[in-house]
Amino acid sequence: MAAPGSPRVDASGPASRRWASAASRAVLGALGATILAACQPSTGLDMSKPLQDGTWSAQSNADDQGSVGTITITVEGGSITSTSYTTAMSDGSDKGGDYGKDSSGRVFNQDYYDKAQAAVASFEEYSAKLTETGDPAKVDVISGATVAHQQFVQAAIRAIAQAQGVDGSGAADGVDIPGLGESTKDGGDLDKDLGGGNG
Repeated sequence: MAAPGSPRVDASGPASRRWASAASRAVLGALGATILAACQPSTGLDMSKPLQDGTWSAQSNADDQGSVGTITITVEGGSITSTSYTTAMSDGSDKGGDYGKDSSGRVFNQDYYDKAQAAVASFEEYSAKLTETGDPAKVDVISGATVAHQQFVQAAIRAIAQAQGVDGSGAADGVDIPGLGESTKDGGDLDKDLGGGNG
């Protein structure tokens, strides 16, 4: 209780609500920034190091199906001016229009085929984004193309490290590549026919 003659402070008035609201916004803003920073992948590269002009190619590690991504970047004037990316399956064939079909070349599961083709389409989007930003950490994952994204980032780290004249193998190996069995959460006949699963 306040002493007689002292001013009464109403902690539930409009001023306290404004303060609480401003404080809440500040806390939520800081939390949001932290979450976004945590979502930004760390490539382990020092992107302040200059890139040497030339054409640089590198590969990702294989996924659990044996597929390997290959990236080629062209650097002119210290900046990436073009990027191309392909993924070869374990038999050496490129993932393309047939990716997601069964061994006879038929689309036996339209949903699966559509997802596989979305992953193939992501190669161009990932390449364009790397050319635009020059930084693999700024290439956002496309829904349905997580494995492709991780392999792309791995290969990009290695190619950029070559252009910088540094060893990027440790940084690239730190990029986790989920397997098809994990991404389909299946491992059944569909997965096996497409080269995934354990058998």
